[in-house]
Amino acid sequence: MKRTIFCFLLLLCTTLHSFAQKPDSVIITGRLLNLTAPLYRQAPAITFTRNNLLQPQSELTRQAPLQADGTFRVALPLIFPQEEVYLDYGGKVFTTFLASPGRVEISFDADSMFKAKQLFYFAGVNAEANNQYSRFAMEEGRLLKENKKLGANFFDFLWEQSTLSVRRAVQTRADLRLSALTSATTGTVPPALQRWVRTTTDEEQLSILFEHAMANGVSVERDLLDSLNRLTTSPLTLQRITWAETFGNYADRQINQATAMNPNWGRSLPVELLAELIKDYVEPLSGSERQQLDRIVSDGKVSREGVDFMSNLYARNRRQLDLLTQFEKMKRAYGELYNATAAEFLSARYLVDRFYMYNLDQQKIIYNHVRKQLEKPRIRQSLDELYQLEVKDSTLVRLAQNRTDLGQDPTEVLPGIWIAQSEGSGRDWFRRIEELYKNKALYLIKWNLGDELSRREIAYAPALRAQLPQDIEVIYIHLPTEEAMPSQELWRQYVLRHQLRGVHLYLNDAQAMQLLFRLNPLSTPSFSILKPNGKNFSRNAPAPSEGAEAYKSLMRARQSR
Repeated sequence: MKRTIFCFLLLLCTTLHSFAQKPDSVIITGRLLNLTAPLYRQAPAITFTRNNLLQPQSELTRQAPLQADGTFRVALPLIFPQEEVYLDYGGKVFTTFLASPGRVEISFDADSMFKAKQLFYFAGVNAEANNQYSRFAMEEGRLLKENKKLGANFFDFLWEQSTLSVRRAVQTRADLRLSALTSATTGTVPPALQRWVRTTTDEEQLSILFEHAMANGVSVERDLLDSLNRLTTSPLTLQRITWAETFGNYADRQINQATAMNPNWGRSLPVELLAELIKDYVEPLSGSERQQLDRIVSDGKVSREGVDFMSNLYARNRRQLDLLTQFEKMKRAYGELYNATAAEFLSARYLVDRFYMYNLDQQKIIYNHVRKQLEKPRIRQSLDELYQLEVKDSTLVRLAQNRTDLGQDPTEVLPGIWIAQSEGSGRDWFRRIEELYKNKALYLIKWNLGDELSRREIAYAPALRAQLPQDIEVIYIHLPTEEAMPSQELWRQYVLRHQLRGVHLYLNDAQAMQLLFRLNPLSTPSFSILKPNGKNFSRNAPAPSEGAEAYKSLMRARQSR
C-alpha cells in the first residue's frame, strides 16, 4: 500500500512539473559607473529586449531600474539555448549581446558614453563572445564601408539579376562579413561568436534569396526549402526573425498562386477529420450521434445521408467550426508544400497573425487547438509566449468591454485609455472632440484594424505618446474601408489589449464622409497634426515609427498659433 501511494505521489509530482515547466531565464546584472543625478533623472532604467520567432514586433521587453549606485538586475525568459538580447539605455547608448540560461554581468561607464571604442564589458555566460562582438561589428562596418559594392550599394541592382548571380553576390558579401572575425579578434575566435556570426550571415543570404524569388515571381530551389529546418536551431537572432518573416510572406504568395491556378486546391477536408472536429467542438452529442461519427472516422467515407447528418451537426456550432476548418485547410496546404519544421512554423504563425481577428473566447479555443498539434518545443513555446501576452489583461479587457456608459464624449475605460462612440453626425462629433481638447496640439492617427500597415504603425504609438507633454494629445481615428469593417468589439479589445493610451473614435461610413475635408487624407494609415488653435499644422505628419521626427513635429506644433 505504501509503495502504491509513493508511486502515485511520484507520478503526480512529475505530472505537475511537466505542466509547470517554463522557459529558462537569463539573469542580467551589472552597473553603470559614474551615474550622476542629472543622468539618472533623464534615464532611470535600462531596457532589455529579445525576439520571438513568430512575430517581429512583440513587447518582449524588461526594464531594469537603476539603483543609486548604478547597479541593476533583471530576469529575461529564453526559449532558445542562445538568443540575441538588445540593451537600450534611455536612447543614449545601445548594444547587442548573446544570452543563455544563467547569469550575464554588464558594466559600462557613463563618462565614456559616446567616445569609448568599447563601452560595454561582459562577464558570465558567453562573456568571451560578447566582449569581442563589438570589435567584430566595428571591423565589419569598416569593411562594408570600404567595399561599397558589397555594402551601401549592394541592393541597388540586386533584384533584377538572375538567381545564380544573386547567389554568388550574397556568398561574396557573407565571406567579406565573416573575414571581419579573424581581423577583429585576438587569437582563436570564440566558438560562440563564430556560430553567432555564421548564423547571421547564412540567414541573411537565405532571407535575400527568398526575397529575390518573390520579387521575380519564381520558386526557390530545393536547398533553400531544406534550409527551413534551421528555423528552430540556436541562436535566435534578429536576422532569423527577418528570414522567418520573409519566408512566411513567400509561403503566403505560393499558396495564393496555387489556389489561383486550381481553385479547388485546399478547399475541402477529409471527411474523417471533419467528423473529428464535430466530435470535439459540438456539444451536446447523443450516444447515437457519436457512434455515427465514429463510423465515419473509421470508414473514411460518408453517404449522402451522412453528409446531411454532418451538415446538421456542423450548423450547431458553425461560427467556431468555420475558424477551425479554415486553419485545418491551411495546415494541410503547408504540409503539402514544406517540411515538418516549416509547416509547424507556418501553422503557429497563422494563428499569431490572426489574433486581432478573434475575441478572447475564440482566441482560447483556436490556441488550444493549434497548440496540441505542435511537436517542435521551441515553436510551441514561442506560441505560448505570444498567447499569454494576448490574454494577460483579459479580465480588465472584459470589464471594459462591458461598459454601457460610453457616449460621444470620451470615457476613461482603463488608465489613460479614453473611448468615445456616437452614431450621430461625424462633423458635429469631431467638432465636440476638438472643443474638449482645445488649447492642445492633436496628433491624429487614422487607421483600420484590418490593415496590416496600420497595425505595424500602431505598435510604435505607445512609446511616442509616453514622451509627449500633457498639452499634446493622441487621437486614434478608426476609419472604414471598402472591405468588411472589424466589429467594435474587436476594435475595443485591440485598443485595450495593446494599451493604446489616448482618445479613440470609431467612425462609420457616413461619419467618415462628413469629415472628408476636415480629416483629409482619409487613407489608412495616415497621420495629421492640429495646432492648439484647431488649425492644420500638417496633413502629412511623420508616422509613429519615425519616432524622433514625429516628436519634433509635435513639439513644434504645440508652439504654433
